[in-house]
Amino acid sequence: MKLLDALYNRLMLRRYKAEYTTFPRIFGRILVADFTPGGVGGTLRFGRDVVINSGVTANPVGGIRTVLIFKAPGAVIELDDRAGGSNVVLGAYEHIYIGKDVNLGAGCKILDNDFHSLDLEERIADVNIGHAPVRIEDGAFIGTNAIIMKGVTVGERSVIAAGAIVVKSVPPGEIWGGNPAKFIRKL
Repeated sequence: MKLLDALYNRLMLRRYKAEYTTFPRIFGRILVADFTPGGVGGTLRFGRDVVINSGVTANPVGGIRTVLIFKAPGAVIELDDRAGGSNVVLGAYEHIYIGKDVNLGAGCKILDNDFHSLDLEERIADVNIGHAPVRIEDGAFIGTNAIIMKGVTVGERSVIAAGAIVVKSVPPGEIWGGNPAKFIRKL
């Protein structure tokens, strides 16, 4: 099974022309979903020693699979050196950057867009989708099932508590949690 998973992942990343310094270590199978008009897709970039746990046997806490989603042509999903995550969802309309030594807890979601307009006609036409880049700075930790929303920067070495919903930027070296996430204390 591990051999088939490795082959599947290589083919999936080749199909989407992923760029990598070293091929990421992937346990289980990832899924790349392309919701762009005409399937134009975006860019996947992996730094050195990226680790992705993807599947119940890789980490049973966070769901069944890591999913990388493109919502607009030209979208970029980037995981820098030694970043890693378990069964995460990264949904990019514009740009998601995961910094060096970042840990993404099981089942967390990082979304740089709203996926749909609130207006019915716009939602049906799939237009006017709110979006803004997301940055998770070096050394940050995002807890299990946390959600990072569009336009947010999580500062260096900050910690986001499990289940938090982050809708505004977090300064470096702080712990935030809750819904919506609020400052808890300095590290």
